Amino acid sequence: MKVEKIDYIWSALSMIVLGVSFHKGHLIYGLLIIYGLMVVLFYYHIFTIRRYISDSVAVFGEITDYHEDSKTKNVFPIVKYTTAGGREITSAYTVASRERKYEIGEEELICYSPDDPMFFYFSGKESELTQDYYRFIIVGGIIAAVLFLVSLIK
Repeated sequence: MKVEKIDYIWSALSMIVLGVSFHKGHLIYGLLIIYGLMVVLFYYHIFTIRRYISDSVAVFGEITDYHEDSKTKNVFPIVKYTTAGGREITSAYTVASRERKYEIGEEELICYSPDDPMFFYFSGKESELTQDYYRFIIVGGIIAAVLFLVSLIK
């Protein structure tokens, strides 16, 4: 997914909250507020992805290549497909993987969003698009709970 205006707003708001809470001597509370803002932002992204999924169109796409991130060694399959309107699209999958799950030249059923044809996912693997958001919410929740308990002890 692309960076949206709400992401920039969240970043600026986080910096303001962090600066003010540090200045007032309540950094832990500032971090808890930032976690709350993060949860709201992540649920916004999850909602957006689910909207794309609900409006998606299924077509077969051909795996043409892989993009490899040289730093992380993650790979992203590059898929070529034709939309219902006849537009030919070549796009990289947004979810990283450590292994090449598909053979080059193989055809897979994918679903794309008519609103944003570059956005697609492999049919039956919708959860891959949101699993990292949920993971960060849970891990962040654990950290937020520990910070909150530390603030109560002081």
